Amino acid sequence: MKSLAVKYRPATFEEVLGQTSTITILKKQLEKKAYTNCYLFAGPSGEGKTTTARLFASSINGKPNSYIEIDAASNSSVDSVRSIIASAYERSIDSEYKIYIIDEAHAISSAGWQAFLKCIEEPPKYTIFMFCTTNPEKIPDTIKNRVMRFNLSRISTDLIRERLELICKKEGYTNYFESCDYIAKLADGGCRDAIAMLEKCAGYDIDLNIDNVLKCLGNLSYKKMFELTNAIIDGNEPLVIQIVEDFYNDGNDLKLFIDKYLDFVLDLNKYSLLKSMNCVKIPSSLESDMKYATGIENAPSYFGKLVNSVLNIKIQIKYDNNARTTVEALLLSAARGL
Repeated sequence: MKSLAVKYRPATFEEVLGQTSTITILKKQLEKKAYTNCYLFAGPSGEGKTTTARLFASSINGKPNSYIEIDAASNSSVDSVRSIIASAYERSIDSEYKIYIIDEAHAISSAGWQAFLKCIEEPPKYTIFMFCTTNPEKIPDTIKNRVMRFNLSRISTDLIRERLELICKKEGYTNYFESCDYIAKLADGGCRDAIAMLEKCAGYDIDLNIDNVLKCLGNLSYKKMFELTNAIIDGNEPLVIQIVEDFYNDGNDLKLFIDKYLDFVLDLNKYSLLKSMNCVKIPSSLESDMKYATGIENAPSYFGKLVNSVLNIKIQIKYDNNARTTVEALLLSAARGL
């Protein structure tokens, strides 16, 4: 059974999200049949690098899957690269161009790139290389200077949300609108990651109400985080200690807790500044809680300081074997007036 990410992978350029300028240039090259021999598709994970390369390669040869896809992470050695180069000098017998899509290209060894250099400088006329990478900084400048590079950008939350809603509609899921918005924000521009989260939640229950989604994704209870924040604001030190104690005694990871809480207070800081739920990851159904927590005098300044305090906790406990003591001490300090 196909995963949702595979099932709903873009089948045309028009279905690729958020990469308008890249798609426009590739389409013009297809119209003019004017191709370079080496391309580099770079950008964060889940933005469509490999999908775009596959669509482009298939369009060049006029038929689907008319390319050779290689995982560089498994073929990073100089011997593997030499084998690819030897094959690249042989003409394709079933398509006009012999096209190699080399995924995770940053994994190729230094010796491997040295072996590639001559082939990229003087490539076979009917061979095209398409390198895909999330870490272009690991690719030598001598290579990057000889390829046509496309930097794929993070996909907007709105576009991801619309794609998730379309999938939910086609799959027959229910009560999904708020959850799609929430997952789209969590994905941080990665559509594939968003679809994977959606599939995980649907495996828990196809009723994708926000409560089910929060339970499935294992996120720390927003109720508890609001309770902790209000306790810090009110200087309620016993309640601050009790919340941390309860969380710790339940067997939870305090370092993960602080990571999540930092995201949370940063969202409160953003909301105190912009008064909009569009810029935060917290579900929109909790806006009344947001308004209550941020309804204090000089809220932007206060939450700016609280962000710095929690960030300091994160730094302090990074290598701390007794994180509980540090977390309690510094949260109590915050409750006493930051």
